[in-house]
Amino acid sequence: MKRFELLWDSSVNESVRELLEPFITALALLTHLGDGAVLLVLGVLIYWFGALESRRDRAFVIAVGVAALALSAGMKGVVQLPRPEVAFAPAGYPGYSFPSAHAMGSAAFYGALAVTMEWGTRRRRYLLAGSVITIVALSRVVIGVHYPGDVVVGVLFGLGLVWIGVWTRKEGLFEPGPMFALAVVIAGLAVVLGSRVFVSLTLGASIGGLIGWHYVKDRPATQSGAAVLVLGVVAVVGIASLRVVSFQLGLTAPGGTISPVVFLAEVVGYAVLTVAVLVLPWLAIAVEDSPVVRQLQSRLPFANRTIDGAPDDD
Repeated sequence: MKRFELLWDSSVNESVRELLEPFITALALLTHLGDGAVLLVLGVLIYWFGALESRRDRAFVIAVGVAALALSAGMKGVVQLPRPEVAFAPAGYPGYSFPSAHAMGSAAFYGALAVTMEWGTRRRRYLLAGSVITIVALSRVVIGVHYPGDVVVGVLFGLGLVWIGVWTRKEGLFEPGPMFALAVVIAGLAVVLGSRVFVSLTLGASIGGLIGWHYVKDRPATQSGAAVLVLGVVAVVGIASLRVVSFQLGLTAPGGTISPVVFLAEVVGYAVLTVAVLVLPWLAIAVEDSPVVRQLQSRLPFANRTIDGAPDDD
């Protein structure tokens, strides 16, 4: 029992930091490999510009990431464990401690990439993913924003989501649909259990992912990377606009509860946004013959959907 208590003892943070003292600056930078925004951008770019034959696998990576976000945010909102009290922690660092969303997100995202990609050997992919996950997890302890137990639980749950995806695949193909459905269940349970941490985001993204993938999974996609780029810029502007509107409207009442109207509007907004991300390669077919897109396709380093020099597969 005492061994488990040590996982949530801030003195362990101090010991780990002292042990890794020469690497603190590097770890403080590398911790951003687990930022939700970084993982989101990487996942979307890989999905949009990946080879056509790997679209299902790339959507699966996004689905695992959404499920990890729903699970980590839901657990934070239910448990509400304060951050470690250590002298070296950033002042006023927001949010709750348990579990580490960085650790869970990294384990889910990079783990899903490792099992779906065909780059290199399986051992090399797993070693690279494991190294990134370990670095992100250690960085959270070293900079003092999470207890060791937070990152251990985060990594285990993140890899657990990947395992569920591997277990549910059919004929060697990864299925994004069941993972998006699992994310909907997790986000819904978080709301029922009283979590208020990013619940509109996680519920909306989960529902949007489930609807979007069901709609687009059997539809064609453009061969033009420039067409994806043009619509992608429009989508990014939409994402930024939604975040601004969400920030302005997402006010809590004096009692700390979220307005049902605002909550529903945000859920719908994030659902629409996620649908747009998934269907964009199909929608881009409509603009691939426009003069602007054709000019970009001839000038930018695109080889069909991929960048010149990149392999045609994963």
